[in-house]
Amino acid sequence: MLIEDTTFVVTDTETTGAPAGSDRMIEIGAVKVRNGEVLGRFSELVNPGCAVPNRIRRLTGISTAMVFDKPAASDVLPRFLDFLGDGIFVAHNLSFDRRVLNDELVRSGMRPIRNNQLCTLRLARRLLPGLRSKGLSSLVDFFDIRMERRHRALDDAQATAEILLRLIDRLTLEHRDLEVDRLLQLQHQDYVKTVPKHIRQIRASIARRLPSGPGVYFMKDGDGQVIYIGKAKNLKNRVRSYFRAIEGHPGRVRQMLQRVRDVTWEETGTELEALLAESRLIKELRPTFNRALKRHANRPFIKLDIASRYPTVSYVKFIVDDGAEYYGPVRGHRYAEWVVELINRMFKLRECDDRTLALGRRCFYGEIGRCALPCETDGPDTYAVEVDHVRDFLTGRNANRVLARLEEEMRECAQHLEFEQARECRDSIDRLRRLLGQQETVAAPIMDHNAVHVLRDTRNSVVKLFFIRFGRLAQTYAAVDNPTSDQNRAIRFLCRKHYHGDQPRPARYMREEIDEIRILANWLYATRKRSDIIRWIPGVPAEDFADRVLNKIREGDSADRGTASFAEMSEETELL
Repeated sequence: MLIEDTTFVVTDTETTGAPAGSDRMIEIGAVKVRNGEVLGRFSELVNPGCAVPNRIRRLTGISTAMVFDKPAASDVLPRFLDFLGDGIFVAHNLSFDRRVLNDELVRSGMRPIRNNQLCTLRLARRLLPGLRSKGLSSLVDFFDIRMERRHRALDDAQATAEILLRLIDRLTLEHRDLEVDRLLQLQHQDYVKTVPKHIRQIRASIARRLPSGPGVYFMKDGDGQVIYIGKAKNLKNRVRSYFRAIEGHPGRVRQMLQRVRDVTWEETGTELEALLAESRLIKELRPTFNRALKRHANRPFIKLDIASRYPTVSYVKFIVDDGAEYYGPVRGHRYAEWVVELINRMFKLRECDDRTLALGRRCFYGEIGRCALPCETDGPDTYAVEVDHVRDFLTGRNANRVLARLEEEMRECAQHLEFEQARECRDSIDRLRRLLGQQETVAAPIMDHNAVHVLRDTRNSVVKLFFIRFGRLAQTYAAVDNPTSDQNRAIRFLCRKHYHGDQPRPARYMREEIDEIRILANWLYATRKRSDIIRWIPGVPAEDFADRVLNKIREGDSADRGTASFAEMSEETELL
């Protein structure tokens, strides 16, 4: 009999969770399908004749009260057997559901199930060997199946039925007119899937040529068009992973691999350069299978407008060299609003506009004590102290004052049983700690972020130097723990090249530059425990700065800051 003419009854049971032999069924659900169509559904709660344990109630949502007045298994099972008929009995982890049902049938004086049986777990193990887990939840995620509830019999049975249909579809693509007897045999046999010819050719052509360092790779179709761009810490490992265990990849990756006919790559000196190149190339080439990074991220910056006599704080999309200080970027507009609101609540910068300030009388914010009242006191020196506090806060320094106030507010709210407000304070504390951790890696406004970041690969004693100027990556350089004389000269040359007072500040940072700043900020935060930062202050001679950099490289204790290497860094970093 062909598969399309076969009726499958996909079944799931929920039980009291006792050991085999004493376990009792509390729910049964089944879905009858033929040729991809649902013919019917069966669902019953069952009185197990005992209490439902709390752990089972928490897992399934089924309580003793829900099954107290329900029929016993001896009443439910005859109706289920009528529903099953001569269909093939299907379950995920068949041995469990079969044992539960057969134990209940024997206790009720009936014969065990004699129908042909199929286990979707066994089938998945043979058809999806590259998938790490073949449990029901993993397959639901892999096939992107929507479920209303988990660990309820009918919902699990419906998800298993969908998985069965997906697995059968995979088989029928390779074996037309597949008979059901062959399907039943397959669950107990090794399954060798034929690798497409173009995949074998790519494997053979790139296997020995792929380098082990960081870089950017390009997947190309038969016309030579780039359809996907990715980055890698290790090009060999990353690219090879696409062409192994293909059946275990998500659907969109498998779809891409059907079209790929060639892979090329460009090596970069560091993972950071790979991150920056990937972002730039995706926006430039807009490959079909790249979802992320096609658009410039709209991440705002916190602006401290020190060009004004009485500075204010706000958030903006772009950076302009207008005398203001810019910090960030932060996660999004709502997050930026929260930061600005927190600063205005904790410090006493004015929140009014220039016209209101010129009136010379206090506004609403002054009335409620959220302002230092420059409209009345006219004391820029006193106001400057408050500005310094805000600057320290935005650079991650001296934040204990704000954290202490938030913690005190949280305790007061809890004491007055205002638990919602206490939860908001707790969330603000968590947000603030993450924000401060990011800002500490920069500790300067974007335009004034001038530093060398020293990152070590402890496996081979290589030191990577990242020269940051005006908040952007200017250059990278690799040396050893004890630089040679040539490397000494090169590092001194790079310090003279990038850190001098004659270099003009950028007039404006637009979307392209802001994307680079965002990626750099993420990377610096992700590697903060593994790197040393040597900051340059305008006016410091380049030779003196070079001495500091070289001394830091030679410091033996610096290598003990962390044992993680470049190859162990995370593929993805998240903005705060």
